[in-house]
Amino acid sequence: MTRIPSHVLKLLHDDMVPMVESPADHIRNAIQCLILADERLAEWLPAADPMLMELLRSAETRMFRALFELGQENS
Repeated sequence: MTRIPSHVLKLLHDDMVPMVESPADHIRNAIQCLILADERLAEWLPAADPMLMELLRSAETRMFRALFELGQENS
């Protein structure tokens, strides 16, 4: 997986929510956070807990599914 350059990716703090953000934008941001968490965990713990890794990937999959379903409803 390729790294996202830091000048492109800016994580939002809890008190810094953009003024206008759709539900799809929230899901996209959550997917980015899950992918980054997965990568960070792999860097810190090369032999990371397989169950934790599976939970992160499962959450990513569910978020992608929700984004797809949301797109279907809006088209």
